[in-house]
Amino acid sequence: MFEQKAVAQKILELYPDIKKYGLTMNVKKDRLVGAENYILTLEKDARQTQLKLGREDVQTCMDGNMCSLITMELARFIRQFIDESYAVPAAG
Repeated sequence: MFEQKAVAQKILELYPDIKKYGLTMNVKKDRLVGAENYILTLEKDARQTQLKLGREDVQTCMDGNMCSLITMELARFIRQFIDESYAVPAAG
């Protein structure tokens, strides 16, 4: 599977709004033996959300495509805690 650092770099590349809105992001590989999942944590001030990314989600990102789970959760987090008028960025 992929290194945590490479996954994090790719997500930041695909989702520049993470930095734009001052979010802290952390990617960790699931600790279960043999697990191929990653935990993506987004934080802003005292607010936090965690996403469990499966192998397919991570592969989609590493192939240079936006993952629908990350896109939707990032938009929800920004709308809820930062900017109510935020719209989901177009995939492309």
